[in-house]
Amino acid sequence: MSAKDARNERVRKILDSLYERATDASVEIDESKYKKSLEKLFSTTAWGFREILLVVIIGMRLDPTYKASTSLYNCNPRAIYEGPIKEFFIDKEIPHRKSGPLNVAKATVGLDMTWATQRRPSDVATEVVKLVNYMETDGPDKEIRINDVGTSLLRRLVAYSNSIETLAVTINPTSDPEFLYRLCYELITKTPDAGNTPQKIAAYLLKNYHTFLHTGVIVTGEDDRASVTSTTSKKPGDINEEIPEGVIRKVYEITVKRFDLARIRDSYDCVSIYNKTNETDIHEVIVICRKEDCPIGMKPSGLYGYLGSYAYKDMMYYYWDIYEWISNELQRMTKEGRIGFYSNLNSYIKDVNTSEKVKKLWKKLHAVK
Repeated sequence: MSAKDARNERVRKILDSLYERATDASVEIDESKYKKSLEKLFSTTAWGFREILLVVIIGMRLDPTYKASTSLYNCNPRAIYEGPIKEFFIDKEIPHRKSGPLNVAKATVGLDMTWATQRRPSDVATEVVKLVNYMETDGPDKEIRINDVGTSLLRRLVAYSNSIETLAVTINPTSDPEFLYRLCYELITKTPDAGNTPQKIAAYLLKNYHTFLHTGVIVTGEDDRASVTSTTSKKPGDINEEIPEGVIRKVYEITVKRFDLARIRDSYDCVSIYNKTNETDIHEVIVICRKEDCPIGMKPSGLYGYLGSYAYKDMMYYYWDIYEWISNELQRMTKEGRIGFYSNLNSYIKDVNTSEKVKKLWKKLHAVK
């Protein structure tokens, strides 16, 4: 067994042990010294703070001399989190982010007050520092403190996972475009979820349109979160239409925020890099957005659904009203395509990592159908 495999096996055993304690009702823990701090981590949608705490706990269990307050990266947090911890989360159906802890802890030496003041929300980061300090304090009960905080953390993660399970919706397949449009409109206007909701909706619409018309076009981008930049994903847009040979022919940007000159420049750079790397010739981008998201200086179309265009260097940006575009896509899809879209959307919202607000709204919308 390699050193990496041996380490991962140790991490998994530690996690299993904490999980066993967390799910055993007979195990009583005195949380009075850290309960307030731990609960603060569950008051925010920034999941990375509770995930980095788990990484620290694992690091301290692996090496008693490990101190996250001064040398966070000495435990190799990326490998620990993206390997055995993430596998554990998936196995136990516990909500998590792809690189949550690394995002809140990047560009830092240790988890101290300097780090906390630079994070958002800083009050939550401050409680992480307090928890780290509580566990790092020397004393004969140090190991007990580490295990107790780990058990308490796992209990809350499991409880949260169980609570969102009750929000799952069993749908009856429907191809009614008006009902499906209402669902999309409500989701986008009330729970855009940092842009994830409209991006998923647009991706599933295009995917099922092509799938059930057997066009051979492949839609990419449905698996990405809105926070993933086109540069990071090495794709020119949020959503892309490819021919079977893997060449992108159409690029879409999906947003409910201003797609102004700054974002146009970023988009232009991504498309230009893709063109150069893949020897393609993409010079048009479809922007699906709200009317208020269009840039100053856009050439208006005079139409209702198609809002207008914006020329930037050798690239044309065509702006479409997101709600009109969704309605049009639903109307031009086959019935089977609409059913497929509905199923994909429900599966996404049912996923443990989808926002709780989105789940609650989805359940509410189906309760009044």
